[in-house]
Amino acid sequence: MSVPTTFSFSIDLPIRSDWANVDLMRTSVQNCFTAIFSDIDGCQALAMVTGELLENAIKYGDWSGDDGGAFRLRVWGEGSRAGEGRRSAHVSVENPVKPDDPHVADALATLSWIAGFASAKEAYRAKLLEIAASRDEMSPSRLGLVRIAYEGNCNLHAEVTDGVLKVTADTVF
Repeated sequence: MSVPTTFSFSIDLPIRSDWANVDLMRTSVQNCFTAIFSDIDGCQALAMVTGELLENAIKYGDWSGDDGGAFRLRVWGEGSRAGEGRRSAHVSVENPVKPDDPHVADALATLSWIAGFASAKEAYRAKLLEIAASRDEMSPSRLGLVRIAYEGNCNLHAEVTDGVLKVTADTVF
């Protein structure tokens, strides 16, 4: 029996909105991918993206409903055992949100702002300069999604459907 050189992978889990689960899932994703791929930096970046999106879901989610405080994590993609070629991965986090939550509008506006740059690196640099020039130390930096796009080398997009915010990061590593 020969081992296929290309394969697909998928993780699809309901996660309780508990802060301890962020680190557990970040570490689990990193360990799973490190066991498969030799690109340690790429695996760490994928784990960072997963952890940051989970943190945003817990921080900005609406946990007042009857769903028990759960949300959804999906990680999927394609890879190659031969070490040749590129691997693609996608991380998606879905969480309940209140209909008029300003954080949802902020997230969508930030993603649109990032898309206006030629690269995530340029967006990251612009955001850092904006933060450095700001005189209001109490105002939120809104750096999180920009950091995910840049350090995770990914494209981010989001959609809101029936009170659920779904943020997806697509990357090639």
